[in-house]
Amino acid sequence: MKVTFFGTAGLVPGMGLQISGSRGMLSMGIDDDTLLELGDGALRNINANGVDLNKVKRILVSHLHSDHFIGIVHVLFSMMNVFNRTRPLEVIGPRGIAAATQGLMALCELPVANREKRGYDIEYRELGEAEALDDLRTVKGDHPSEAHAFRIERNGQVLAYNGESIFTKEVTELVRGADLLICTVVVLEPHSFHIAPQDLGKAATEAGVKRVAAVHWPTEFEGRRDEFAQMIRDHYDGEVIVPDDFTKIEL
Repeated sequence: MKVTFFGTAGLVPGMGLQISGSRGMLSMGIDDDTLLELGDGALRNINANGVDLNKVKRILVSHLHSDHFIGIVHVLFSMMNVFNRTRPLEVIGPRGIAAATQGLMALCELPVANREKRGYDIEYRELGEAEALDDLRTVKGDHPSEAHAFRIERNGQVLAYNGESIFTKEVTELVRGADLLICTVVVLEPHSFHIAPQDLGKAATEAGVKRVAAVHWPTEFEGRRDEFAQMIRDHYDGEVIVPDDFTKIEL
């Protein structure tokens, strides 16, 4: 498996999360067939990476906060208007994702909201407490906005993603033994529902994860990412990656 980080930033300056000249809002690609999270402006970096959106089979969204989701409209529109897509697309996420996506398309007054004009079907899958879908497993986490964690297994490799839940028992079990765990790290000190570096390090150790990649990491550490990574290493002996936009990781 290959992961491409299209965007790694957040949007809350008070938490040290903000868009900068070098970092866009959170979005990733898995191989050629899966998009994971689509924050605002995701299409710009997706295009810059030369992604063929006709090869994308599904979009995974952990939760409906705008910095993880609102960029979906322009991606769907590009599939229609630039790529002339005809094959169905699966959109997988929390309860309400169908209404939210359709509502955004209608609000933006883009023809992609109309199935006949769009030219391709969107098949929505709204997740329950736990799901198993082909190579994908999911569990519902603990976050004020319903959030889900994902596990993808291909060719003996395991990629796990925790998009903004604390590490509940269920989330920890889902990521167990992963070759790579991607996780948002939003705050620097333990928080009631956001993940701090030490939380990621401790959870990765408990779950026996081989490598971790921290995304959504505070902008204040752009010039000192090693210092930020060390906060995770203080609780974890494996490899710690703090990716920038356009970073690629091979599992």
